[in-house]
Amino acid sequence: MSENSMVCLESVSFSINGRQILKDVSLNIPHGTRLVLLGPSGCGKTTLLRLIAGFNAPDTGSIFINNTVVSQNGRVVVPPERRNIGFVFQDLALWPHMSVYGNLEFGLRVRGVSKSHRRKRILKMLEMTDLAGMERRRPYELSGGQQQRVALARALVTDPELVLMDEPLSSLDWDLRRRIAAEICKLQKDLGFTMIYVTHDKEETNQLATQVVIMKAGTVSC
Repeated sequence: MSENSMVCLESVSFSINGRQILKDVSLNIPHGTRLVLLGPSGCGKTTLLRLIAGFNAPDTGSIFINNTVVSQNGRVVVPPERRNIGFVFQDLALWPHMSVYGNLEFGLRVRGVSKSHRRKRILKMLEMTDLAGMERRRPYELSGGQQQRVALARALVTDPELVLMDEPLSSLDWDLRRRIAAEICKLQKDLGFTMIYVTHDKEETNQLATQVVIMKAGTVSC
């Protein structure tokens, strides 16, 4: 593990109901990297992302974020809400009863950010993601691409150091995927966060990645 390490996994293994999903995975991800986890369905990509997020703990091995151990040998040491991460889920998981503004505001309110600062950060993020003027709309009133931008804005509005994305563009047509992928790259460069992105699409990987990790049957190769 180097001083420039944002995420480090050391000999991480994980099983569900006796079936091994990850096998002795070791990985080092420097600050500012756009890392893509590439591999077929069922190879362990999403599981690895969830372990880094803290939704599960590895059976064996250690996970470090910013050189601090966050999970180790079956135990979550630092809970997800204290890891300063953003997460974009495959199904987006937008709250349908909340407006765009409400979806972005929730995480800031939980963190105790003042109302004036919440508004300032939300409006700035809406502008950065080309959603200005849409803050009162509900998710069902938006196009697929706009919903995708809301999910991305919600992940970024808390100013995370690490953003995890689980096949967020898989439901979009290729032209829209390509455009939003370009926007993700620009946001990552502008804001400087480290990104781990899960996909099975090689063209998406070529557009997004500064580092690629191939996953197969629960193992990794760079």
